[in-house]
Amino acid sequence: MKKTTALLFIVFGLNSILAQVEKNIYELNPIENLLTKDVKDILDSNLNGKKVVFLGESNHYFGSDLLAKTEFVKYLVLEKGYKDIAFEGDFLGLYFDHNKRNLYPFWSNSVQCKALFEFLKAHDVSIWGFDNQMNATYTYTDFTIKLNGFLNDNSISVDKRFIELTETFFKNTARSKSVEIVGKSNLEYLIVEIDKLLKNDTLIQDKLWTRFLESYKSYIMISSAHKSSKGITAIRDNQMAKNLDFLFKTMPEKKFIVWLHNAHMIKDDYGTQPGQTMGFQFVKANPNLSYHIAFSSIHMPYRKPKWIEKYSKDEGNLLHFLPTTEKNYFIDAQQIIRERPEYEAQEYDGMFIVENKDIKTNWFMHYDALVFISKGEDVKFIE
Repeated sequence: MKKTTALLFIVFGLNSILAQVEKNIYELNPIENLLTKDVKDILDSNLNGKKVVFLGESNHYFGSDLLAKTEFVKYLVLEKGYKDIAFEGDFLGLYFDHNKRNLYPFWSNSVQCKALFEFLKAHDVSIWGFDNQMNATYTYTDFTIKLNGFLNDNSISVDKRFIELTETFFKNTARSKSVEIVGKSNLEYLIVEIDKLLKNDTLIQDKLWTRFLESYKSYIMISSAHKSSKGITAIRDNQMAKNLDFLFKTMPEKKFIVWLHNAHMIKDDYGTQPGQTMGFQFVKANPNLSYHIAFSSIHMPYRKPKWIEKYSKDEGNLLHFLPTTEKNYFIDAQQIIRERPEYEAQEYDGMFIVENKDIKTNWFMHYDALVFISKGEDVKFIE
């Protein structure tokens, strides 16, 4: 009798969870006209008071994620008045030069983002960046000139060696040779000199150049660290959060769309190190002002149909909640948590952070909304 009762309790519990999620799942239109009236109504309500909307992607090379995000950008610009978009791109380069040429090619030169940038230009949407990876075209050509000019204008003296090594560092980042050419001891010297500058009274008063130099320092640190080092993510996300917070705080009249990878915009205290994600740190500094939408494509070329079928039958996989994997869906995770807070702790396999393997975690807590795109495609580059 006890075993039967326990089994019924488990079955009822699973069915209850399934029902709770299913009633907050909304079918979307085909990709070229993705948002339905029902989903827009939900967004209209959930975006009330939100000045920052994060749009994530499960992989930078998933072209279908980019197409879906573009449809959300159009809605946010045309119907909600967002006129600025901040990319996971070079903070300094895009601060001075709001041009797509300063973004990574999987966005700036992809077929899937062609319509996005045409739309941004047509509607006077300004492009910004918040990444500490300073590899934009503008930074390559102008950072040393800008830095030298700022130091001279403010009578801040530095050794000639510092400027020369800075020039060498940035002239070689595009070829990923900066660490090799500059050398470990010289990189350590640059960090020491940047720390000295950050203690300068004049520079302390200049919040913009404080952010630039902090980004420069952290960029050296992640460039010189071993690729397997877990500390890289923490360093980068910490600086990205500071940079985005700077943009937000110095332009309080603006509403920002934030375009980035799903992994960086997780809004809760999740990660190999507590609070390492940019999203969490931004939310901590700006509570209740952002909305986080994660995107994922299901039928990618590298995923076999039998795997998708297996995932959709697995009660421990998010695909199990979808009526079918042949259509696009919007999941109102925020409403699920609002109605049943205990679901924050429910962990599922998912496709929202695509690394070597998909990750099992509590997705409903990480994001306010989840978007599944059925027909996946890889990024294609403009020839």
